Amino acid sequence: MIKVFLSLIATLMGQSPQQAKAQCPDLSQHETALDCPWAEVTRLTQGMQDPTQIRSVLDQKIPGFVQQLEKDASARDLLNLWGLSRNIDESNLDTGTLTVPSNLLWFFNSILNVTYNSQFTEGHAGLTHTYGYLFSNVWTPYGYKRLRYVAGETEEGFGLPQGLFGGRYPHGTLLANLTQFAAPIAFQNSPVSKSDFQDVMNSGLVEVIPELAQFPFSKLHIRRLVERVQNEKYTLEMHSDLVDFLYPNTRGNNQALLIYSVDFHAAGQPARPRLVTVFPVEASFATGLFNPQTLGDAVPLKLKYNAVLPVSIPAEEMVGKRFVTNESNNSH
Repeated sequence: MIKVFLSLIATLMGQSPQQAKAQCPDLSQHETALDCPWAEVTRLTQGMQDPTQIRSVLDQKIPGFVQQLEKDASARDLLNLWGLSRNIDESNLDTGTLTVPSNLLWFFNSILNVTYNSQFTEGHAGLTHTYGYLFSNVWTPYGYKRLRYVAGETEEGFGLPQGLFGGRYPHGTLLANLTQFAAPIAFQNSPVSKSDFQDVMNSGLVEVIPELAQFPFSKLHIRRLVERVQNEKYTLEMHSDLVDFLYPNTRGNNQALLIYSVDFHAAGQPARPRLVTVFPVEASFATGLFNPQTLGDAVPLKLKYNAVLPVSIPAEEMVGKRFVTNESNNSH
């Protein structure tokens, strides 16, 4: 019945059923102009398995987008700065609803060639949380995942060029640009990861964005929540860095940026944290994140923001320390 209804409406409006299905913004799905053309592309490519067809839609609707992936594919060490995550939000674990359509992740990964399982329910956090989230049409209590990039709040909050993290900026790539901003913060106290990032930037394979290379990281006010599980076999450390905006944000209600990174290493090996996700948050987010009642030396811990590890840790071992550090003026 739905297909018949779409066909009838499309005919009356002089559109094909496919055009009606792809129309953007779709107000019935809470979409605004910010969701376009991303949401439209997701609908147009629904069910497509032919990479030539998918690329054709992307090239037509978002010229230059696929070229971003191709640039990143040549910078393997850039991709290695990111960890792993689920492609299913915690609230959807019971239904198994994928955040990003598997056919689009499959196509993107045919270019990047990073780690995913066969069902694309778990894999590379960088790809899933950047390019993937642009095309997520799964509604969440916070809106669509793409909003973190297309609304421009992070750029305004830190005085950066609009669109720098928007997926269509003329210089660099979404993944590379975001890494250039997040890595110096996330890796500030991790010598090995910091060196890995510097090697990436010195490789000549990543376009250096002047506004990021010259960014005054020392002016940032950063608070870090550390969650650590440590025993004779391994150390697991999760970092939630909350970075206050430097400037008023007129594009939304968010006032800070959350950068989440995870390190898992065997005993005797150096720490090597990897990025998992980055998104702007409201000022009230800090209240829950740094709640003194949740801190301590023997508290239950868990991975957040859909992060996963390359190994499985029994729930009974996920007990450790949760504490807060202030990292201001030490990030560069």
